Amino acid sequence: MPSLNEVLMALEEQPTDSAIYAATPWRADSTVVVASWDAPPRGLAYLLEVELARDVLEVWSAWRDGASPSAQERCEAVIHYAEHDAYLPA
Repeated sequence: MPSLNEVLMALEEQPTDSAIYAATPWRADSTVVVASWDAPPRGLAYLLEVELARDVLEVWSAWRDGASPSAQERCEAVIHYAEHDAYLPA
């Protein structure tokens, strides 16, 4: 199974109508499954919808003058949003 880092680096390839489920505690190397809402995987916790994760990364970039987030920054931004229901401040 892929890691959170791997899924977020290839986020544009993920189905828009799916959700990201990850092993807790959430970290860059957490095991991840991208699945539809009607088939959540056992043993993994809901993290975010794919579309919302894309939005989180777009906001991260916009708040940082168009910079592209590194793999670690992608993970930090998505995990922060999942835990706080808020974008990671610049």
